Amino acid sequence: MRRTKTLRIHTTTYIMNLWARKIGLLSLAALLLFSCEEENSIGLPPEDNLGIFFAEIPMRDYVKQVWVDDLPYDASGLLLVGEYEDPQLGEIKSIAFSDLSTTSLRATFPVSDTIDFNFVSADMTLRIQEAYGRTTNLPSVGYGVYQLLDTVDVNAEYTNSSALAIGNKIGETQFTFYLDSLGINLADSSDNQSITNIPDSLFDASGIYLYTASFDLDQPFWEDIFNQYRDVLLDTLSFPDSTLNASQEFDKIMKGIALQQESGNTALQFSGQDVRSFISVKYNRVTPSGTSEIEMFILFNSNKAFNEIRPNANSGWSLEKFNPLTDFYTPAELEDENAYIQSGANLFIALDFEPFKSFVDTLENTVFQGAELYLNSDSTLVLEGNDPISVLQFLLSSEERLNDNELVGIQDANFLGEVPIAINYDEADSNFIRIPTYLNQLTLDRTSLDKIIIRGPSVSRLDRIVIPKDSIFLRLYYSKTD
Repeated sequence: MRRTKTLRIHTTTYIMNLWARKIGLLSLAALLLFSCEEENSIGLPPEDNLGIFFAEIPMRDYVKQVWVDDLPYDASGLLLVGEYEDPQLGEIKSIAFSDLSTTSLRATFPVSDTIDFNFVSADMTLRIQEAYGRTTNLPSVGYGVYQLLDTVDVNAEYTNSSALAIGNKIGETQFTFYLDSLGINLADSSDNQSITNIPDSLFDASGIYLYTASFDLDQPFWEDIFNQYRDVLLDTLSFPDSTLNASQEFDKIMKGIALQQESGNTALQFSGQDVRSFISVKYNRVTPSGTSEIEMFILFNSNKAFNEIRPNANSGWSLEKFNPLTDFYTPAELEDENAYIQSGANLFIALDFEPFKSFVDTLENTVFQGAELYLNSDSTLVLEGNDPISVLQFLLSSEERLNDNELVGIQDANFLGEVPIAINYDEADSNFIRIPTYLNQLTLDRTSLDKIIIRGPSVSRLDRIVIPKDSIFLRLYYSKTD
């Protein structure tokens, strides 16, 4: 059952003398995005009575959380692996699942003068792009590679609660994570001698250091995978060129892998799409004239990869303050001073603009010249060693839409006036969006989407942000007509 709540509106109103503040008049004129049914209804009071009023509406009582369970994964190729204890959000855990594909086809196994193709070795490399949880003081991390028992379905819509059956362990890594190795820029070499000593080949096209993790693989297992695939490519009788689909045959032999944490309190974000992320299988081609070593690459298929991230529909939140999150898509009020966003867990902030509509009901003959929604994080609550979310995305909804599990995506920057698709977020600065036309649409009942939903940049990341409710407020600039 939903609780009813008495509406409380707390506003602070000021009047600005624009004869004394001509600069203020110019800036407010730039905010004049108000749309009306009649063009001549837009205007300021006579010059001898010119004034712009300013009202500030605290939003803390109208800040709620929305937990979503059915957002499909994108094709980013980001593999999130690990678990850690977030002091603000509790236990966060992710297991990555990925299909594999190979560039080696029948043509790479020439049979002319070949006596045999013999497996030599296999190893795996993944590029590290981001870290979450414990990232300082040189944490030791360990991750395991497991065989998938089911194939990743390219037509399935996997969410953060999806998972596939996992078989035997077929690889592992254990290493010390160095946070300062992330994001090293070749352009900084003139100021840092240690960067100068790194070979240029270890930087990508953008000049960023290729920080990678190497995995030790189960050699007998991968030798068996190689032998099965080799035999298919060499069996021209059973698989003539006209019918051979090497990719499908490889999927039958190797359904994919899962990556999960074995030790540590750190989650890493690997890039499966990066050119430095692959499984290398080396083998010898034996001919009458001698032996030559060849390398076969097995790649991670970004179109067939996803992450199971907890909390999710099958595993709830570990901290009691999130107990009100019992129904997906239902805004819930937390007995907490802060509002939270967790990208991978699909935890969003919902702002209800009912207080704005109630405030407007107290005014007459009013023209809104500008409106700003402020969102400021608390830098003291940034997770150890991890930057806060750099991008905030905006969606719209209403109680009726949420009851139907619907969030309305903003298609362009002019949707309902000026609600942005996204903004760059800086926890050390004032963050706000200008929404005068959107608020005008609400007052004229031209839209029922009276809730702004704020989320993180991607379902394939573990970014989080903490925003004190007291730092969320709405500033209104308006004039009164005769």
